[in-house]
Parts: sequence; C-alpha cells; structure tokens
Amino acid sequence: MGRFHGFRTCVTCNIPCTPLNFVDLERKRYCLACFTEMSNPEHPELDEIRKKCEEAVVEWKCIKWNRSDYKLPNGPQPARGYK
Repeated sequence: MGRFHGFRTCVTCNIPCTPLNFVDLERKRYCLACFTEMSNPEHPELDEIRKKCEEAVVEWKCIKWNRSDYKLPNGPQPARGYK
C-alpha cells in the first residue's frame, strides 16, 4: 500500500491543503482563502478564513503524526490460543 503524503498544496500561497479546506478548479488546487480572494476580493472575513486554513494545517499535521492516541494494531491473532 502506498504511503499517504497529503492533499497537495495550494497553487497560490503554497500551504498544504487539509481535508475540506480546498477547492479544485481546472486541475489546480486552491485553499479556501485563496479561492475566496480570487472570486471575491472584498470579502469581509478574508483574514479570518486565511487564519483558519493555516491553523487547520498545524492541527492536521499534529493529528497525522501523533501515534500515542492512535496506535497500530498488534496484528493477526493465531487460530489456536496460547495458554
């Protein structure tokens, strides 16, 4: 099974895209902040959207690499139990 490296990066600001925080348009990936800025540059909450996207990247990377909460399984158990 291939190793999962992430959801690619935004073509404008080059931050890693996280789940539910990106839009694909014409084979290019934009984060929500860059897409909102491109489609509506006068959006009143543009700075808050950009901050939310950057914070989501930090949180997602911590969740992705933290194995103390999500440990790997011990593997298959034998058909005959050891006693």
